[in-house]
Amino acid sequence: MDNGIPAAVLQFLEHHITSIEQLEVLLLLREHAGRAWTAEEVSRHLRSSVMSIQGRLNDLAGRRLVAVEQGESGEGYVYSPGADEIAALIDGLAKAYKERRLTVINHIYGRPPSELRSFADAFLLKKK
Repeated sequence: MDNGIPAAVLQFLEHHITSIEQLEVLLLLREHAGRAWTAEEVSRHLRSSVMSIQGRLNDLAGRRLVAVEQGESGEGYVYSPGADEIAALIDGLAKAYKERRLTVINHIYGRPPSELRSFADAFLLKKK
């Protein structure tokens, strides 16, 4: 445990969640499990841009945490963690975000920069 959050939940957070927006998208779909959401509906609910939400939904679908369904109004996304163990970790993450929001936020944004970011930063032009 780290600040009251189980180690397995923190490990899931580190490997699957890249931003607060992504976490909130996942938790919204979890809260309304069984309902298909379009990117537009999620963006209105979370008050974020459709383009950003679409990226988050696609990433979550790629991680197999949500499923993509074709509906009358286009693509819909449904909470679908696939395994009971993953669903339990997401439940733990939802609880941690509700009870220890700042700890979760700090854990997401307090990570060291990724190797890809470090590589990209190497190409930044600096003033002489």
